[in-house]
Amino acid sequence: MDHVDADKLNTDLRYRFDYVAKFLNFTKTDIQLLNTVAPKLVPLVPTAVDAIYDKLFSFDVTKGVFAKHKVNFQGATADPPDSLNLTAERIAALKESLDKYLKKVLTQEEWDDGFLGYLSHLGKVHANKADSKNIDVNYIHMNATLGLSEHILIDAILNHDLGLD
Repeated sequence: MDHVDADKLNTDLRYRFDYVAKFLNFTKTDIQLLNTVAPKLVPLVPTAVDAIYDKLFSFDVTKGVFAKHKVNFQGATADPPDSLNLTAERIAALKESLDKYLKKVLTQEEWDDGFLGYLSHLGKVHANKADSKNIDVNYIHMNATLGLSEHILIDAILNHDLGLD
């Protein structure tokens, strides 16, 4: 049985990544595979982002998060949540951020401390643990969103002729 220092998981980003990577059997080969499929998947990312936001807006509990919080946006919040739509300026900015994230994950060749810091910062921002205290997304919604993102990308690989023989 491997020993894991539970306290170190919360204080050492590289240690945490190494633990999660080992738990998931995520290796350098997986990173290389992401890089290999990137030229074919990156052009599909905007469509994936639209599908993700369509799904987020199809549930009141997730749409409500966007209506209440001013994430990187100075304008008024949307009250009631039904008044918020997918073409709103604030949603466009958030979609752009998700687009950037997905493209980085696909194209990042070295998951070095700088990249892990970027990923950690995104997690902290969404969990209200970063400098910005204007959003607090419940972990279940973040987990569901990341799972959906993975599902959409895997579907693109398996069900589309990407010419990756």
